[in-house]
Amino acid sequence: MPYLSDAQIQAELARVERSDAAAIERHRGDEGLGIVPMMGGMGTAAIVGFVRSKLEDPVTGQWNVPGTTWDAEATAFVALAAIAFGGQFVGLDGWRSYAALGAIGVGSHYAGEIARRFGKTGKLDFHVGGGVPPWDATSFDPSQFGAPYEDQQSEGLSSSGV
Repeated sequence: MPYLSDAQIQAELARVERSDAAAIERHRGDEGLGIVPMMGGMGTAAIVGFVRSKLEDPVTGQWNVPGTTWDAEATAFVALAAIAFGGQFVGLDGWRSYAALGAIGVGSHYAGEIARRFGKTGKLDFHVGGGVPPWDATSFDPSQFGAPYEDQQSEGLSSSGV
């Protein structure tokens, strides 16, 4: 196995340092640009979440494209991703970066909704939403706070009215 001499090592280190300095100089001023995609994606996710809360069906929690069974959020994600990846072919080249940020936001919100639904039901369902059943104050059942198993002491307490 060939070994490098001290002079060869010093020359290689100097070359790497020059290329690192050139790369740093090329990207000088780009320090704050990482916040733009993050804020664009988060803003889109927040807007989509707000719009979904206003337009979804209060019983089922679904937000469909009118006249179809397509989830509106999934449809928006697919459309934005299509513009981001293929916008130059249909004359939307100038909108590709905005569509990409929108697709990140809508897709992230949609993925969060899918994960939330999966966490609640244990079933993977891509039709997200979960309607909130109307609450009836007269339907209070005191036994719902009883012991989850047969326990004489707990049964005695719950039947005594304590």
